[in-house]
Amino acid sequence: MRITQKIIFDDFIRDINKNRSHMAGIQSDLSSGKKVRFPSQDPISFQRSRVIEEDIRKQEQYQNNISSGLRQGRLAQEALDETLDNLVDIKRILTQSATDSSSSNVRENMAQEIKGIRDTMVSTLNMSYGDRYLFAGTNSAEAPFQFDDAVPGGVADFSNDTPLRVQAADNLLIDTSVTGTGLRNSQAGDMFEIIGNIEQALLDNDTQALNGMLTDVDQIIDHVSIETSRLGNNINRLEFMFEQYESSNIVLKSDVSSLVDTDFAKAFSDMQRTQISFEAAMAVHTQMIHNTLLDYM
Repeated sequence: MRITQKIIFDDFIRDINKNRSHMAGIQSDLSSGKKVRFPSQDPISFQRSRVIEEDIRKQEQYQNNISSGLRQGRLAQEALDETLDNLVDIKRILTQSATDSSSSNVRENMAQEIKGIRDTMVSTLNMSYGDRYLFAGTNSAEAPFQFDDAVPGGVADFSNDTPLRVQAADNLLIDTSVTGTGLRNSQAGDMFEIIGNIEQALLDNDTQALNGMLTDVDQIIDHVSIETSRLGNNINRLEFMFEQYESSNIVLKSDVSSLVDTDFAKAFSDMQRTQISFEAAMAVHTQMIHNTLLDYM
């Protein structure tokens, strides 16, 4: 086959265009930071990166859910701790009042103190986070406890038995509080009713009744302690899951980067090599086009 000047020139142009196309691709990878931007560039890497990115988005949403749930749970736990302190104060007053040394006037003052503690407990358990009452269950738009002298204990309950929950994973809901209904219903009976009975026994100066309610108060304290402990376990669980998602997302984002992001060190190296190849080709071409008929005479 006879190699003509046209064949040489056509091969040269084809190689130059290929070189320039490669260089343009490298420059695009460097400027965008992505080596795979379209499915056609690498169908498998593109698809895998999209699947992993969807997993990341899902886990980040669960993290947001957990973060909100933790804030609610910690506030609810603080309220329960305060409630336990109030119940311990009630037990202290009850223990003092159950002795024969306390006079009717002293017990009357104690009754007022018990009433004040009850009112404080109602205020504490009506704590809200944003527009949601933490102890109202799913009826979270309405304060769970309201004063009503017509009901036992003088405190009406507008909560329900379904606690606030967060979606922490696929098919996994975790309670972030306890309900007012569940909290006040102890083995000894209704918490506020028992507190109301203590108040009334103090006003009646009834030592026998006061002694009989010491066990009831102990059972209420145990009940609230169990509810507080259960909520604490849920908070620990949510914190652990949040950290798990955090670690998992770091790994997943690294996987996505390895699939579609530009390796800048390699890209710069490829660009320099391609640039050198391009400049060498142009130098050879310059020498070629300087040839004239005079060079052969």
